Amino acid sequence: MTKQQRINLIYKTNVKTAVIQSLLTFPMVFCLVGLIESDSWNGWYVAGILVCLLLLGGIFFKANRVEVELTEQEDAKTIIARRNGSMFALFVLFILSFALTIKLGWMYAWIVVLTIGVLYGGYRLIRKQDERLTDIDPEQPRFREIRLDNVRD
Repeated sequence: MTKQQRINLIYKTNVKTAVIQSLLTFPMVFCLVGLIESDSWNGWYVAGILVCLLLLGGIFFKANRVEVELTEQEDAKTIIARRNGSMFALFVLFILSFALTIKLGWMYAWIVVLTIGVLYGGYRLIRKQDERLTDIDPEQPRFREIRLDNVRD
């Protein structure tokens, strides 16, 4: 499979999962706002957030499986899984750090600063993994190549 065909397939898979992910985002935001606005750590809101994150993770890793199956190289499969897992972990960290900072009060803004540092480190890690992936399997698209302007049908 050529690089262009891989980009097309990955992008189409991402579009299909984006609808489900956006539908799950609404209950998660509802639970996050409920948790932030409540006076205590309401177990229902925490459980709702965890369930939404688990479902989002399942959808995310199903899309990851499609991308991993496009290459024959075992090292490339490992790098793709790490890269996509890192993206999901950074997403979870970003969402929860802001919710936690707001819940605890803005005097804990160091959580946001720490999160921004971790996000930058994660971004650098993903770029480095993309470079290694290109060395191992040149036909596998980089993370930043999977977007609408690169899709050709």
